[in-house]
Amino acid sequence: MRIINKKYLLIILLVGVILTGVIIFKPKENIQLDNVILKQEVNNKTFAMYKEESENNYVPVEGNKFPEGYVLNIKESKCIDNNGNELSGVLSYENNSVTISSGNTTYCYLYFDKSLGLEIKEKEPKGLSTDKVRGEMYRFQGQAKDENGNELVDNYICFGTSDKDTCTKDTNHYMYRIIGIEAETGRVKVIKKEALKETENGLYQWYTDYDTDITFPESNIYKAISGSDFLENPDFVPKGWEEKIATNTWTYGDMLENDNAGAKQIGKELYLVETGQKGTVWDVKANQGDLGAQPYVVQYGQYEDQTFYYIRHKNEKWAKTFNGKVSLMYLHDYYYALSDDAICNPFATDGTNCKNSWMHLSKNDTEAHEWTMTSNGWNTSWGVYAFFYIRSEGYTNTWVSSTKYCIRPVFYIDSSEQLLSGSGTITDPFLIKE
Repeated sequence: MRIINKKYLLIILLVGVILTGVIIFKPKENIQLDNVILKQEVNNKTFAMYKEESENNYVPVEGNKFPEGYVLNIKESKCIDNNGNELSGVLSYENNSVTISSGNTTYCYLYFDKSLGLEIKEKEPKGLSTDKVRGEMYRFQGQAKDENGNELVDNYICFGTSDKDTCTKDTNHYMYRIIGIEAETGRVKVIKKEALKETENGLYQWYTDYDTDITFPESNIYKAISGSDFLENPDFVPKGWEEKIATNTWTYGDMLENDNAGAKQIGKELYLVETGQKGTVWDVKANQGDLGAQPYVVQYGQYEDQTFYYIRHKNEKWAKTFNGKVSLMYLHDYYYALSDDAICNPFATDGTNCKNSWMHLSKNDTEAHEWTMTSNGWNTSWGVYAFFYIRSEGYTNTWVSSTKYCIRPVFYIDSSEQLLSGSGTITDPFLIKE
């Protein structure tokens, strides 16, 4: 019989101990629940979910998906092991998905609270359109005021303070208006009521010269709104308030998108990104119009007594994205704010109906041109890079990057923030908790 050297025996025993330790102390498993079907077993674990009906009152969720417009309450949610003991620190929630880290879990109970957007929706403010989703959002639509000067859209919200008097007396720093509420997440998209005034006359250049290809993340405008002129300026975003702004994936450019009906109707004019709609054949005449700056091709068509605009991007930059907290409004934000019965041709020189929208700058602060979040296009006749902006007259146009126009920061308030009070009027704006 072969005798094993004591030295080698010790080595074998040590390796055995290490291997045993690896088996016993294996890492906890991660289960990713990305809006999955609940109330069933996932990796031999059972899940159930409940949503807030009223404060501290939760009811079982009908259906098999995370409830739309709700946000997970991590503090209330819990997992238990085989013995009924609660496990701590095993739940995390980000980007509408839940991660559960535990090797011993038997049941998990997920509790969803009303999102900030849902709380605002339940207030039923004037102007909020909830019968359909436009561009993945419930939009505030309508004219700014009626013929008697009464506000028609109650979408005022304060950001940077939870004190109503402070907000209403210092609208330059704290007053915003809600563009819309994201249908799935309940995030609230807002735009500053007044143009940023940190520079001389409150005007900003996209870039200092007109013959350099500059995307939005590289622009002077983005540096201003994401830097000391706005996001890093405590006069606008006090300490702790930046955490309430959600990081978002923004596109460099913009295009009008399909809604559930297959088209975007603005009064009697539809803006299409397809040449057809289910059950209907559109007579679209290609290349009838081509904007001077060439970020878009605009095509016209007729169907019965209505005019349609098929808008397609020529510059591929619109499909590129970047992550950030602050942006400008898109063109579609501006046009979606119009009433369904408002006739507004975005490329005509008469923008009266467009201008009457609550979102036009002259209805919020001053009569001025305003940059929008768009991709650039090279104009061969001008020899310049050009970008879209909203004219003081109300209609859309393009001009060179070295021009100085107004800007209003746009961002999403995180869906987990809670509504404190308010009805959305100019004198009683929505307030969120500190």
